[in-house]
Amino acid sequence: MIAPRWKLALIGLVAGAMSGLFGIGGGVVIVPALVAWCRRDQRQAVATSFLALGPLALFGVVGYALHGQVDVLIAVPLAVGSMVGAWIGAALLTRAPLAFLRWLFAIVALATAGKLALDPGMPLGEISHEWWRLALLLPIGTLIGVLAALTGIGGGAVMVPVMQLGFHVPAALAKGTSLLVILPTSVLGGWRNLRNGNGSLRDAVWIGGSGIVATVATSQWAVVMDQSLSDVLFGCLLVFVAVRTVWGDLRRLLGRRKAEAEVEVDES
Repeated sequence: MIAPRWKLALIGLVAGAMSGLFGIGGGVVIVPALVAWCRRDQRQAVATSFLALGPLALFGVVGYALHGQVDVLIAVPLAVGSMVGAWIGAALLTRAPLAFLRWLFAIVALATAGKLALDPGMPLGEISHEWWRLALLLPIGTLIGVLAALTGIGGGAVMVPVMQLGFHVPAALAKGTSLLVILPTSVLGGWRNLRNGNGSLRDAVWIGGSGIVATVATSQWAVVMDQSLSDVLFGCLLVFVAVRTVWGDLRRLLGRRKAEAEVEVDES
């Protein structure tokens, strides 16, 4: 089924706005929209999302870099780890325990949202570039890449709070750095998915191309946003992402319980 161009363009605009504002790839918007609006299979939607993230991340990085809000030293180990994770995740896409990963991510996201909500605009210490701290980002990046490749979410939604809470990085700098990490990861993951016959390049071009302007525009707001407001908004985003991630599982669980209750009534 060929998706209408206007639907793909609208998805791109919303995803681009979210990408620039929060430093995320936009998969949290692209994946469910492709499934609900364009009748795409979940795995195909995830693969297409990876292909569409490249243009959004590229122009988002430019928007943040214009204000010096990108930390290359932090981005490099995260990017290397994420690319390895994306490669692993793409290979596991057809046989990984996706339900377990979805619930694990949702729990971590809700806990992080609670931390940001309880202490928004927390005082920031000095950004550390010690080698051992940077080395810790390699396995973190690998886990992020695997999660993103398997579920279509988790990249920026994990990296930004990790940099803020674990490395004392200001919100705007964390978002710009996150987009720099997402850029090579999306290229590698997209290429691997295309080789495996997953995803639609046509859909990805329309989504990515349509979201560029929105990404640049919202990134310019993000760099001047108050730290407390940024933390609260990001916490709200994490709650939304967590609920969206497990919503399908919850609906199926409630449906089964309803069916079991109806059977018990019929038997009585």
